[in-house]
Order: sequence, then C-alpha cells, then structure tokens
Amino acid sequence: MSWIRMTVVGAALCAAASVAEAQRPPAGAATPGSGMGGGAGRGRMQAMLFEGITLTAAQQTQIRAITEKAAKDRKDHMPEGGMGGAPDPAMRKMMTEMQAKNHSDMRAVLTADQQKVFDTNVAAMQARRQKRMARPAQP
Repeated sequence: MSWIRMTVVGAALCAAASVAEAQRPPAGAATPGSGMGGGAGRGRMQAMLFEGITLTAAQQTQIRAITEKAAKDRKDHMPEGGMGGAPDPAMRKMMTEMQAKNHSDMRAVLTADQQKVFDTNVAAMQARRQKRMARPAQP
C-alpha cells in the first residue's frame, strides 16, 4: 500500500474516531434512565411507594393510569430537550406540587389499611430525600 493511501486511511480513521467521541454525552450529564427524570428511577420510586402493599388488578390498572398521566404532565412541563441541569426554583416547586398530587391520587385508590402503609412509605422516601439533600456535594 502506498504511503498516500495509508495517510488517507489514517486521516479517515481519525475523523471517524473524533465523530464517535463527539456523540458521547459529557461526564455527569443526564442519560436516559438516570436521575429523577429517568424512567428506571421512577420505577424504583413507585416500587418503594407500594412496598408492603398488595394491589388488586383493578388498583394496578388505576395506579398505572395515574402514573402514565403524571409522566405525560411532567413531559409537557419540561423545557425542550428535558431538564439539562438543576431546575430553577419555580420549576422545582411545580414538580413537587405535581408529585404531591400524584401521591394523593394514588392514595385515593387504596384501602384504609393500604393507605397507612403508603403514608409510611412516603414519609420514609421524604426522609431519605432530605438526608440526601443535606449531604455535602461530592468533589
């Protein structure tokens, strides 16, 4: 192979590598399924909410509908392209209110005994969140 061909092939490989590297999200950037906005995170949070509660098929259907509506509402209120960083105080307040309404709607589906367990689970989640927020930032 001539040195010209080798030079062209080498340049093409370098260009392809730089394009591939440019497609990777920056370190610390939100990726699908990460952080509060991620679908996997919501699934774990919902599992924590209903820990110790056995839902009937009808309750599961109602909870699923509430969850899907809440996800649509969150998406409708997000700026174009998602959060991309820490939310401003107004956005944070609105999201907190939406979450409280979502919990209230879910709680209404439950029996009195289930509501007691649900309330305990919500309080435990809030305590974990407060503890996490109180920690100093990682360097």
